[in-house]
Amino acid sequence: MPFTLSHPAAVLPLLRRPFVPAALVAGAMAPDAPYFLQTLGIKLSAGVWYEPYLNATTSHSATGVLTVALPFTLALLAGYHLLRGPVTALLPARLAPRAPEPPAPAPSRGAAHRARHGGWLVLSALIGIATHLVWDSFTHVDGYVVTRAAFLSEPALGGLTVARVLQHMSTVIGLAALAVHLVRRRRRRPGAGRPGAAARPAPAVRWGVTAALALAALLGAAAQTQGIDAYREETVYDTSRPIVREHGDGVVETTYPSRTEQVPWPTVAENMLSHAAKGAGAWLTGALLLYSAGWHLRLVPSGHDGRRRRDRDRDQLDTVR
Repeated sequence: MPFTLSHPAAVLPLLRRPFVPAALVAGAMAPDAPYFLQTLGIKLSAGVWYEPYLNATTSHSATGVLTVALPFTLALLAGYHLLRGPVTALLPARLAPRAPEPPAPAPSRGAAHRARHGGWLVLSALIGIATHLVWDSFTHVDGYVVTRAAFLSEPALGGLTVARVLQHMSTVIGLAALAVHLVRRRRRRPGAGRPGAAARPAPAVRWGVTAALALAALLGAAAQTQGIDAYREETVYDTSRPIVREHGDGVVETTYPSRTEQVPWPTVAENMLSHAAKGAGAWLTGALLLYSAGWHLRLVPSGHDGRRRRDRDRDQLDTVR
């Protein structure tokens, strides 16, 4: 699959009103959520209610858009609003967003406005999900376009098929597009380059938290990645020659002839990096949630500047009220 963080590149042209940018971005990543949940080792059994949420095939299917991908999108949106403040507080001052001006009393907005916003949020989420599925249809081994366009399954480079080469190329292009967008957005924003604001942890705490988050990602990558020998061979099944055995009492077992093949080195590297990225992402998310909980509960000590800004902002808000 293309790297999950590359997928938001597909919605960059739509990051404007009336769409909800956060929902577009969350939807563009949501179908990959099962890949990361699978690293947690959650036990599965037949018919268990949460099986679709651990099944990436379901989250990437048309039938799973509303039942799996959309709920994941809403969960990612909630996580975004939970983590935005704590993560921003860890950024260097020159990169952190400026403190917002004290809000003016807003006019009362009724149910019609909330319903309209909710509709645009759901539509934005579905558009984001659609861009993900269309992108993957050209790069997944079982993607809709890949299974219908034979040339995408032809060998192209180092044992990789055309679809896999497209996968890696689109990953790089997507990350580059996102980097350019963020740099341009930073330069266009009023006050760019001025010190950031918000209540920031003390410097020692910031560095400590950052190091802990990096360590969590490294440990997650190590825990999910096996030794290189585990990736050197794969079992290939010949599904065109089923072997059917009857065991009596109506029990029928179907198996397929198999053989072991050496895996090309580019594929070995690809599989190792994929496992490492999934493990790192899952563990980093867990660590971020723990840090975020401490930040919101004011268990993370603020530095002098952070306390002063927090007190000033609170006083300004009290004045407005």
